[in-house]
Amino acid sequence: MKKRKLLVTLLILSLLLIAGAAGTVAYFTTEGRATNVITTGTVQLALDERMLVEAGGELTEQPYPDKILTGVLPGNRVSKIPYVINTGDEPFYARVRVDISILSADGRTPLPLAPVSTDLCDGWTEKNGWLYLEESLAPDERQAPFTVVCFDPAMGNEYQNCTVTVDVIAQAVQVKNNPIPAGGSVTDVPGWPEA
Repeated sequence: MKKRKLLVTLLILSLLLIAGAAGTVAYFTTEGRATNVITTGTVQLALDERMLVEAGGELTEQPYPDKILTGVLPGNRVSKIPYVINTGDEPFYARVRVDISILSADGRTPLPLAPVSTDLCDGWTEKNGWLYLEESLAPDERQAPFTVVCFDPAMGNEYQNCTVTVDVIAQAVQVKNNPIPAGGSVTDVPGWPEA
């Protein structure tokens, strides 16, 4: 029993010595903080539809009218210039999709699209239904993928009094840190929104 008390006492003394020694150990510490504000650039676009109008014997660009154009006949070329404008502060690659729909005079029957087309401006290329600007568009620059909507001279009578709708959808993707892949083109750049 004495041995047991002696062992318990020695154990308690050992624990107290260890605890006391641990309490006297000091650590050097420090803390620092840096706050940095980083703002991201913007990739932003706008579409501005214009048309050429003859005034005083000269052609001038005017905003595209809100009213419906009427009296278009087979063989006509209607001015329509959808400018893609870089309104952000970073250059971007641009692509445009042109969705054309044609409804018969009764407004219910879709007609074949073949007789209506657009011209393709220099510097644009077509792939999978999209028109791609081959070069990047810098801030405050504008480019149009086409300038006219063409109506085939061979359009038949089924197109009389029909309604042609031309919707233009534009998308952009950043240039910085997003190079055109080696051996590829702007159509191969990653990051295009899902179509």
